[in-house]
This record gives sequence, structure tokens and C-alpha cells, in this order.
Amino acid sequence: RRGMSAVYILAVAATLGLLAERATVVRVSPRSRPLCAALPDDELDRLFFDRAELFVRSGAGGKGAVGFRSRKPAGGNGGAGGNVFLVCDSSVNTLGHFRGRMSVRAEPGTDANSIESGRAAPEVLVKVPPNCRVTDAATDALIKELVNPGDRLLIASGGAGGEGNGDVFKRTGTDSHRVTPPGGTERRKLLLSMTLVADVGLVGFPNAGKSTLISAVTRARPKVADYPFTTLVPNLGVCEPYGAGSGQMLLLDIPGLIQGASEGKGLGLAFLRHTEGCRLLIHLVSGESETPAADFVAINRELEQYSPRLAGTPQVVVLSKVDLPHVAARVPAALEALRAVVPHGRILCISAHTGLNVDQLVSRTYKLLRQQAGRQKGQLQSSGNANGAEGLVTV
Repeated sequence: RRGMSAVYILAVAATLGLLAERATVVRVSPRSRPLCAALPDDELDRLFFDRAELFVRSGAGGKGAVGFRSRKPAGGNGGAGGNVFLVCDSSVNTLGHFRGRMSVRAEPGTDANSIESGRAAPEVLVKVPPNCRVTDAATDALIKELVNPGDRLLIASGGAGGEGNGDVFKRTGTDSHRVTPPGGTERRKLLLSMTLVADVGLVGFPNAGKSTLISAVTRARPKVADYPFTTLVPNLGVCEPYGAGSGQMLLLDIPGLIQGASEGKGLGLAFLRHTEGCRLLIHLVSGESETPAADFVAINRELEQYSPRLAGTPQVVVLSKVDLPHVAARVPAALEALRAVVPHGRILCISAHTGLNVDQLVSRTYKLLRQQAGRQKGQLQSSGNANGAEGLVTV
């Protein structure tokens, strides 16, 4: 018995060892995740949740029936298939709910049963965020842009229910056993994309202090740390420069721009496309940088290569982290270098950590936005069309 028990134990141990070899699980610490510069484009799209592919299919119609009442044709009709609608909903602010859900299918209508007609299938409502562009994946043609909450788009029509012999006989008066086939499904592959809309965008190299600034002037609480690519998704925050009810401006943290961003390097296009709707840019240059002027030029070169219109957006240039002792000593040299390459005088030293000059930055930015709005209104009134707004980029 002892010999049999020993053999049994050895056999079980060998089996468990074999299973362990085949089912090895490697646990990766979040800190061991590679920088976003090494992520492929499809992984970046999933990371930002601002683009999604979606397959939709409406429901087919139900079959009509052959039935008689008192020897007269009275077969019921099939139920209509379900429609698929895209609905703009303010409770949704990203396309993240489509992650892992690549298809939406409506139910078919039920078949008729003798003289009883089938039931129509319920419609399917798919929520999308405001400013969502819907594009046909097959033709790359824009179908519609859902901008305001409550906007609806019928994207796939359900099939009509088949006629029973009752309605067919009433319509033709000839064939008492004839039914019509039900309508089929409509299938479409869609590309959904959204653009965050803000008044002011924060741009600059990684770790320049953008997330610290937006957390200091709004209630947004992005992740803040002393290593690059801390922020992996855009952050929106509402700033009230003079207190509640005095006016607001919406700030967008656009992190992670590096040289080659316009070509898709680093976080690249995944962030740059969100800057186009901003009326003003706050360009942060880290005070810890050995080459602040070169950093400023490099970021503006990426903006220019991505979109000349974006490069013309007015900027406020901010030298950040001036509270650090090793930065404070070289602030005069950094400012002199920046003034040599910045084509305007909107340059300010701040410390978002201590609050130095932050209120001054907020008030100046808000005044500049109001000036832009006034100029835009005046130009539109004088020209009678929207083309006058193009001159606003040179402030």
C-alpha cells in the first residue's frame, strides 16, 4: 500500500508540474509598463477612448402567415425588425464604453401565427458623446456629426415584416394563399471619433507641469508625478477666474508631445487632434530644461507640421517650476533665451506648486479669450460671414 501511495503521489506531482509549465502566468507590475512612446497606434487608440470601430446590424422582419377566418384570407403580418439609433448623450464623455464591444445587433421581428400578427422588435439606442463624428468605414464618407445632447441618427433600419395572405388578398384580390417575404437586415461598419472641445489647451513636452497647473486652477485631478508620460488621457477642467458666476473657461490638458508627434511618434496624433478646437494655447516650458528655447521651437514645429491653422492659434508662453532652487538661479537666462524665439511678449514665470503668478496667468488668459471673442463678433458682423474669424489667430 505504501508503494502504491508513493507511485500515486509521484504521478500527481508530475501532472501538476506539467500543467504549471503550460499555464505559467506572468504578472507585470504597472510600473513595468513601457512608455507610451513604444506603444503601437492601435494600442494608443484604445488608450484614449476617442476612436472606436462599431459594427451595427438591424433586425430582420418577421414572416407573414397564411390563415383563414370564415374561409376568408386573414393571415397576420410579421413584426418589423428593430432599428439601430445613435443618440448623443451628455452623460457619456468618451468612447470607452465601446472597448471590447465591437458590434450592436437589433432583434428580429417575430413571425405571424396564423391570423395573429407578429410583434415588432424594440429599437436599439447606442449612446455616443457630444461632438462625435460618424464615418462609414467602407467609403470613409462622413455620415453625420452628433454635436448636441438629444441628437439622433438612424444608422440601420429594421426590415419590414412580411405580409400575411390577409393583407395580400385585400391588396390584390386574387391570390388567397400568397404572402410576401420579410425585409432583411441592414449592416454597416462605422468609425466613431470624438474631439474634446475646450477654450484653452495646455501643450508642452512631457513633465513640463501641465497636469499640476490644471489641477491648481480647476477641480480636475489628473495623475501627477516626476516622470514623463504621467498623463495618458486628456483631462478637462473648468476654471472660474473671478469666482462662481463670474464666467468660465474650459481647460484641456494635452500631454505627451515630443519631437515627431505630427508623424505619430510618442502619443502623437492621439493628442494633437484634440488641440484644433482650442481658441488659445498655454505653452509650458519646463524651467528644468537645459534648452528652453529649443523646446519651445520644437513643439511649435510639430504644431505647424500637423496643422498650419493650429500653429497660428494664439499662445501664452509659461516658464514653469521656477520655485525649485536649481531653476530659480537660471530663470533670467531662460527668459532671455525664450524672448529671442517667442514672437510676442506673452511670457510669464509661474510655479503651479506654490501658486506663484498662477492667478495672474489665469486672469490674463481669460482677458485674452474675451478679447478674441469680441474681435470675432465684430469681424463677423462687418463681413457678414464666418471668414472674418480667420484673422483672430494673430493676436
